[in-house]
Amino acid sequence: MNILLINPSLKQEQIRHYSDKVEKNRGTHPSLGLLYIAAVLEQNNHQVQVIDIDTEPNPQKKILHSLLNFKPEIVSLHVMTWTFHQANEIAKLVKNTLSSAYIIAGGAGITGSAQSAMKYSIFDYGVIGEGEETIIDLINTLAAQTDISKTAGIAYRKDNRIFLNPPRPLIEKLDSLPHPAWHLVKLNRYANVLSKERACATMVTSRGCPYNCIYCDRRNRMGNKWRCFSNQKIVGEMQELKNNFGIKEIMFFDDEFIIDRNRAMEFCRLILEKKLKISWECRSRVDVVDRQLLKMMKKAGCYRIRFGFESGDDKILRNLKKGITVKQSLECAQMVKEAGIEIFGYFMFGCPGENEETVQKTIELIFTIDPDFAVFSKTILIPGSELFEWAAAQKLIAPDYWEKFLAGEINNTAPALSSPELPEQRVDQILKEINKRFYLRPKFMLRRLSKIKNLSQFIRQVQMAEAFLKN
Repeated sequence: MNILLINPSLKQEQIRHYSDKVEKNRGTHPSLGLLYIAAVLEQNNHQVQVIDIDTEPNPQKKILHSLLNFKPEIVSLHVMTWTFHQANEIAKLVKNTLSSAYIIAGGAGITGSAQSAMKYSIFDYGVIGEGEETIIDLINTLAAQTDISKTAGIAYRKDNRIFLNPPRPLIEKLDSLPHPAWHLVKLNRYANVLSKERACATMVTSRGCPYNCIYCDRRNRMGNKWRCFSNQKIVGEMQELKNNFGIKEIMFFDDEFIIDRNRAMEFCRLILEKKLKISWECRSRVDVVDRQLLKMMKKAGCYRIRFGFESGDDKILRNLKKGITVKQSLECAQMVKEAGIEIFGYFMFGCPGENEETVQKTIELIFTIDPDFAVFSKTILIPGSELFEWAAAQKLIAPDYWEKFLAGEINNTAPALSSPELPEQRVDQILKEINKRFYLRPKFMLRRLSKIKNLSQFIRQVQMAEAFLKN
């Protein structure tokens, strides 16, 4: 079959933390989920095209050209909650141009709200959970015209009703999956404003997260059971990206890179053994790193680690079920700096139980840690998160908020927690103040200037900083 995969624009539908100018400057990344689907489809002898809206100067023209010339029998869309309406408009364009094509939607926006997503869209089928095995099963079922009710992990319509089939088990052996179909996108059209190298790509080495932070929507993505690719598979993909596509830097997008310390050490040793000179960054927790591991990561090319510090108050951290303490955050930051690795910190304001006193503790923590970069955000009530359910139970947000969003009755894609102790308007003010205070420091500017490698990187970061501070 001819199959067209489309990734709607996350920039256009971003959760409105940032202005359009910030979105334009901060860069974009390919949809790894879509590229894994593409690779599996090619492995099963299907002809595949990929259109990523964010990399196309005229995306509608590109889609129409593919529909009229490639004539896909199936069009599959990657859907997040905030790209739902855009995806549905694309589906309408497909149906109006090529009415015979089946439209399959997958992604967190389907997994978390399958019934509502199908109800308020014209998608023919929804894929719930991991899609690699499900989409092959679904396509074979459509081709053979056999009983669709036997296909696990999908949502579909029949007789004006929406049906949800039983879930499909998680993929346990991730090494059975092929590498993402990098050749189907133009990697030189992607960029990240904070990367050292212009030629940068993204990867995942695992799926799932066993932790219980209440603001996260992990169950809408890969679940809380952690599974990993082998180190040989990971390093093989890195070699492919470097040798075939000229990639010089990798951003690992795992929810948590260091679940298994021994695996992380072995990964670093394998990179050194292969003499694979490539820079990389990852995401981790403050309570899983140690000096020996950090030293090995640095030798293997790790130059930045992203940590969710979130708050400078232990009570707030307990409310978030973060499972860390402020002391651990401080100890972690000290070890990472000693290892010569950059720190990218995430901090939240307006958490459950937050007040002016806890805000000040977080601000103190920010400047004590003094990360190389930081993102300061409101506490967003993400669909499918425990925090959203708590807020709904406390009558801080309507329980059907996200259904109303899908129905088009609400257009705010970033509902934030607001309380009498710390109203959302006050949080907005705090964010503006802390951004200026943090990023306009001479110390910060001089440190960034000392690490700029070239004029292009300097211009990108200046543009981003200007847009961010005016946000």
